[in-house]
Amino acid sequence: MGSENYTVSVSHRSDEILSSLSNTQRRRVMLYLQQEGPASKSEIAHQLITWKYDSHSDEISDKAVKRVKMNLHHKHLPELKDAGLVEYDRRSEMVLVRDLPELAELCLDHCESADLPS
Repeated sequence: MGSENYTVSVSHRSDEILSSLSNTQRRRVMLYLQQEGPASKSEIAHQLITWKYDSHSDEISDKAVKRVKMNLHHKHLPELKDAGLVEYDRRSEMVLVRDLPELAELCLDHCESADLPS
């Protein structure tokens, strides 16, 4: 009986990780944090926009940053946090990568070249 609970727990954890990393935007957040270390929600938003539009940070409108920050705040960061992949302090708006499980590392390594502009 005990090993069944462990198997279900591991399977559920794998599902959470894979579900969270099934989204390109969330993978890009994770890849950015792995490269740069802890970052603010604004820094992450700027980088996501830069990658999406292949632009420079001085070309990014405040409105675009605000929209991406809202998506991060309400959708992507809670999903990553619930999967146990990041820590997010809503007051300071700082985000950092936790010790990643091997499955998350493998997913990010496999997707990095496809998700990030060259």
